[in-house]
Amino acid sequence: METTTIIETRYPECDRMGIVHHAVYPLWYEMARMDFFAALGFSFTDMNALGVNPAMVDMRLQYKAPAGYPQTLTVTTRRGELAPRKLELLYEITAENGDIINAARTFHVWTGPDGRAYNIEENMPDVYARLKNS
Repeated sequence: METTTIIETRYPECDRMGIVHHAVYPLWYEMARMDFFAALGFSFTDMNALGVNPAMVDMRLQYKAPAGYPQTLTVTTRRGELAPRKLELLYEITAENGDIINAARTFHVWTGPDGRAYNIEENMPDVYARLKNS
């Protein structure tokens, strides 16, 4: 499964040169991650209600070209590695002309209502199956 999130850059996200500040990209990836899980049928609202969270423990970004204002960008999100307690997501931001602006990888550890590591395959086999088939 691959999801897309459309981002319209905003003027306050940019520096004085009109270039999007590097700190904005993680926010865009979080928006894309929320879209990914919603498309999977396990939204952040669902997770919060159950006390389940894919806690991020690592994020790696590669800045390939600057984004600016005004600009329409597309964030593509797909699943990387998957294990019962871990999840990797892969992202790519492209400009309207198809140029890659940024790429990222986030690594998550599932936590349960008690805040401890959570085996999603054991506790939520339907969600794990959807992730596995995504």
